[in-house]
Amino acid sequence: MAGLLGSFGRCAAPRFARSCVTAATDRMRLQEMAAMLHKVPPGSVPFKALSAGCDHTCVVKEDGRLVCFGSLYSGQCDVPTGMGPVVTVSAGCNHSSAVCSNGHLTCFGSNMAAQLEIPGNLGPVVAVSSGCLHTCVVKPNGQLVCFGDNSADQCSIPDGIGRMMTVSAGCDHTCAVAASGQLVCFGSNLCGQCNAPEGLGPVNCVSAGCKHTCALQADGQLVCFGSNLDGQLDVPESLGRVTAVSAGFDHTCALTSDGRLVCFGDNSAGQCEVPTGLGFVVAVSAGRAHTCALTADGQLLCFGENDVGQCTVPVEVAQSGYSFARC
Repeated sequence: MAGLLGSFGRCAAPRFARSCVTAATDRMRLQEMAAMLHKVPPGSVPFKALSAGCDHTCVVKEDGRLVCFGSLYSGQCDVPTGMGPVVTVSAGCNHSSAVCSNGHLTCFGSNMAAQLEIPGNLGPVVAVSSGCLHTCVVKPNGQLVCFGDNSADQCSIPDGIGRMMTVSAGCDHTCAVAASGQLVCFGSNLCGQCNAPEGLGPVNCVSAGCKHTCALQADGQLVCFGSNLDGQLDVPESLGRVTAVSAGFDHTCALTSDGRLVCFGDNSAGQCEVPTGLGFVVAVSAGRAHTCALTADGQLLCFGENDVGQCTVPVEVAQSGYSFARC
């Protein structure tokens, strides 16, 4: 699906996913987040980060090793050797980006729009988000930098936006949260994915989907806007306080304060069919047509489309905890 951009007559395009967590405006280890949100014993979650891309999945193990599985079409799963310990990863549509413990950014996979061409003077970064054909990072001083495809101005950072805390790169739009809690979105607004609702309160984090955006307010209320062709904006009334959200292609997944995983929107590949008896979920990432989640007991599972193995957890990853694929 590399290279597909713009309108497809239904406000949808190829997608990867970004998730956000209210407890973390910069990178935080998943086990620390789990302990804070659900009183999970320290060390019980053997992963640092999880990211579901368009047709691949990446995880960072507790020892800092990065593992990606699924589509090999553009090299998005070919983790470079000698990277050193990784602290966070972001799976795009056909590329992946990872941040090492020293803040060094590494990108690999498709480079058809220069989304791998890291600026020479970039320096260390504290957050990264891989879009469809662009990449965005936040530097330690809060500066937002984006590179790659800019056909919809998704890399044209507005003047005077100030210090950013987190960023999420969508298909052809970008959203970021300022230190003040203000939400800033720019790029394609074809379906209103950059039109934050009036009266939106301070935002802790944001997740940019393909043609929709979801923001988590400081009070735990989830607000989504943009395309709603598949019900990806229809937040269940019974959802309650939300602690994490991930906007996928045409579906949305949210994690509640009591550890429930709830997904809504397009379910054509079973990407919203959360397995029963899942238990406490501490992290979620929604991809194009699959969803991956981490549970408090260290289980990694993915469900939805599995045509290229994006839900088939490798043995080397499964050995870190109990895991299975339900696709």
